[in-house]
Amino acid sequence: MTASDLRRVAVVGGGLVGGSFAAAVRARGAAEVTITDVDASVRERLAELALADRVAASVADAVGDADLVVVATPAPVVPEVIEQVVQHAPRDAILTDVASLKYDLILNVESRLRLRSAGPHRFVGGHPMAGSERSGPDAADPELFAAATWILTPSAATDDEVLGRLAAFLRSLGARVLALPAERHDELVALVSHLPQVVASVLADVAGDAVDTVGEAVLAVAGGGFRDTTRIAASDPALWLGILTGNREAVLEALDAFTTRLAVVRAALDEGQDAELRAALSRASAARRRLVDKGAPGPAVDLVVGLADRPGSLAVATTALGEAGINVEDVAMRHATEGRRGVLLVRIAARDADRGCRALQQRGLSVHLEEVDPGTAAPG
Repeated sequence: MTASDLRRVAVVGGGLVGGSFAAAVRARGAAEVTITDVDASVRERLAELALADRVAASVADAVGDADLVVVATPAPVVPEVIEQVVQHAPRDAILTDVASLKYDLILNVESRLRLRSAGPHRFVGGHPMAGSERSGPDAADPELFAAATWILTPSAATDDEVLGRLAAFLRSLGARVLALPAERHDELVALVSHLPQVVASVLADVAGDAVDTVGEAVLAVAGGGFRDTTRIAASDPALWLGILTGNREAVLEALDAFTTRLAVVRAALDEGQDAELRAALSRASAARRRLVDKGAPGPAVDLVVGLADRPGSLAVATTALGEAGINVEDVAMRHATEGRRGVLLVRIAARDADRGCRALQQRGLSVHLEEVDPGTAAPG
C-alpha cells in the first residue's frame, strides 16, 4: 500500500511533535502540509520557522481539504478536537493522533464519531516513540521520527485501507510502524517510557538534595552516565502528571517490578552477598544486549497471509506481529480473482520469519513465506 494519494496533510497542534511532523512532511516533499494551533503566539512562531507550507488561523481553515489530519494536541483535548475536525474535514479524510495513552482515548473518540455518524473506521490511534525534554515549535526537528517506532493502535472498527495508507505514509517519513492493541500499548509504554521518566526524575531529585547538602562538587563529578540517565527529568512536569495519572495502574505495576528488583540489589549489597549482586548485574547486562536495536536490517521475506474479505483483517494480522515485537517493513494486498478471499503480503526481516508465522497462526490465520528479490522495493 502506498501513501501517494495523501497529498494534503493538516496538523492540529504546533508543539514538539506536531511541529516536527509538519517539518518532516515538508522536508521530504511527502505532501502539502498545513498546521494550526489554538495559541496565536505559537502560530506566529510556526510561521517564522516555516515548519509547514501554510499556517492556518483555525482548525476549520486547516482541515477543509485535508486527506490526512494529525491531531497533536495534549491528550485530554484530543477527543473534542477530533469532533471539531470532523465538522470541517472531508468525510473520507484519515484521522489520527499522537497521544501517549490510547485505550480510553480510542473508546472516547470512536464513541463521539459514531454519535456524529462521522466514521470511526477512518480513525487510527497513534503514538510516535520519539520526543525530547524540550517543547514547543522551537524544538521541532524534521528528523525526529527517522528510524523511530511509530505505534498504531487499530481497533475492530478500523478500515483496512485506512490503516494501510496511514502506515505507508508514516514509513515515507522514515518511521518504523508497529501495530498493537490499545490496551497492550498502554501496558508496554508504562514499562519502557513512563517508568524511565519516574526513575530519571527521582534520581535527579536525590542528586538535587545532595547538591544542597554537599555543594556544587556533586555537579563537578557527574559524568555522561548521570547526564544521560537524568536528561528526561527536565521534561514538562504538567505533561507527565497527566500521563502518569492517566496510566496509573500500568505504571504502578511497572514501579512494583522495579522496586522489587531494586530491593534485591540493596539486600545483596547490604548483606555482602557479592555473588547475588554479580548475578543481578550480569542479568541486567544480558537483558540490555537483548533489548537494544538489532542493527542494520538484513534480508527480508514476505509473509503471505490468507485473509477473509472482512473489515479489520489487516488490523488482526499487523497487531499480531506487533505484539510479537516484529517490525513490519511494508504491506500490500493481493486481491483474489474469485470468491471473497484475499491475500496480504507483509514484509519483515528474515530473522523474524519463524516468530511471525507462529504469531499469525496463533490468531487462526494461514501463512506461508515468499523469498524477496533484494532488488524489489515493495511486496506485490
